[in-house]
Amino acid sequence: MSRPEPASQRYEVLPGLSALPHGLLLLESSRALVAADVHLAYEEAIGGALPLWSTGFSLEVLSAAIEASGARELILLGDILHSSRMSEGASAAIGEALAALRARCTVTAIAGNHEGRSRGAGLLGETHEAVERDGWRLFHGDKPAARGPRNIVGHLHPSLPLARGASVPVFLCSPALVVLPALTPYSSGLSALSPECARALRGFGVATGAVRVVAATAERVFPFGSLDALQTALRRRREHYRALR
Repeated sequence: MSRPEPASQRYEVLPGLSALPHGLLLLESSRALVAADVHLAYEEAIGGALPLWSTGFSLEVLSAAIEASGARELILLGDILHSSRMSEGASAAIGEALAALRARCTVTAIAGNHEGRSRGAGLLGETHEAVERDGWRLFHGDKPAARGPRNIVGHLHPSLPLARGASVPVFLCSPALVVLPALTPYSSGLSALSPECARALRGFGVATGAVRVVAATAERVFPFGSLDALQTALRRRREHYRALR
């Protein structure tokens, strides 16, 4: 396994595409900032009486990233809402958050599976199934058959398992596909090392050997090299520990 590159606040995963903290992606040419799987109003969907703290969190993260990156557009890559059904209070809170973002830049909403049949139009306004920017096709990713030659998707919530049940969100990057981690703080997502993740990548015509892993925290991004190299290193470590028993 190659030695990981130094952590930084911006890392070019592919020419013209930069990974940012919190799992955000910047398309340098169009100055489009991309966020996947925000899942606004998650708290209401699971508890009803819980405060919608993650809506304010997401607004702060996105507002700060728009300012820092000089983004002209914010693309919300599906599953913007956790549910298309919510109370008037939750709808008002989300409407205010979206209005605040639209005051900063153009906001383009892509519908995901959580937007349901309505595609979130009642709250989000106009939504899209896919958009194209800088030679990439951006869509949610729950329907791989809709892919183009170069795709940017979310949906999988990819993460890298750490010690004691912890995990860190990761980008999965190849010349044909970039998968963003989820912005929501509630989901650890799909392990990038799992067979399920490998099957999902094959659904987009991408083998794990072509994929590189970039972890994202609130402060930094951490390039970890190829997915296959990570899997090989972890397998060898397990074999080493078994041999010591």
